[in-house]
Amino acid sequence: MKLHQLKYFSEVCRQNGISRAAVALHISQPAVSNAIKELEAEFNLQLFKRVDQRLTLTKEGAYFLLEVEELLAKVNDLTQKMYDLRRKKEVVRVGLPPMVSVMTFQLIQEFHSQNPQIHLELYDEPSIKLRKMLQEDQVDVIIVSGMNTDFVNLGFSKLQSTELLFCVNKDHPLAREPYISIAHAALEPLAMFQDGFYVKERVLELFHEAGFTPKVMWNTQQLNTHIQLIRNGIASGFLFREIVENEPDIVGIPLEEPVHINVEIIWQKNGKLYQNIKCLIHFAQQYAKTCGLKCL
Repeated sequence: MKLHQLKYFSEVCRQNGISRAAVALHISQPAVSNAIKELEAEFNLQLFKRVDQRLTLTKEGAYFLLEVEELLAKVNDLTQKMYDLRRKKEVVRVGLPPMVSVMTFQLIQEFHSQNPQIHLELYDEPSIKLRKMLQEDQVDVIIVSGMNTDFVNLGFSKLQSTELLFCVNKDHPLAREPYISIAHAALEPLAMFQDGFYVKERVLELFHEAGFTPKVMWNTQQLNTHIQLIRNGIASGFLFREIVENEPDIVGIPLEEPVHINVEIIWQKNGKLYQNIKCLIHFAQQYAKTCGLKCL
């Protein structure tokens, strides 16, 4: 009994005929007929009978079909799993929130330059969603800011620390201030990231702890939109220092009580760490140590 014979038998049952099965399988009719004959000869059982010029299953054939369908389903499932395993060894799925994505662009670019055989799939999503995607094995690693890492289930490595700045247009009256209080920031119209972004949670936490309610006028999940609102003087907002340094029309003002946030690379401890995933983790760790904050 061979796998192709089972596939031919299943298709004959599906198409209710040898000729139609041959067309569907893109093979000759004799090849299908011979496969059926070989199965019947091997078991010494008749699988089909003709009734009024129609091909129908015998009792033995009907039983055989049930088992064959179950077996072929398992073969297809196993085939897909094996392809998935091969793909996981060739591809590293990396989750990056928008601001972290900009900050780590050089790291990703340098990794690709040194490891062109490793394909990277980048997922640009909010931090909280990426944490869930990691736990559900939809990504292999995430590089995020400020997550409370679960030391039991997750492995992590700090890559850098960044500072959260209150940002305004360069011509804004506050642009020359050396620092700003949360109370003063609460008076300004704000652009805020949507729910699911760690930065939004941290900013709202700062206002709540100080007893103020921010004037949130715009919500967006797009970093470019967020930056444009600040750049054009439409709103103020909160950005990491490394983002502001690349925006000449935006001024970042430190908070009166500075807020520093860690950027970490995180992976599943209990997951299967293929060599390519280990390679990226090790590269990120070494890159952060060697190049320092300005390179990230």
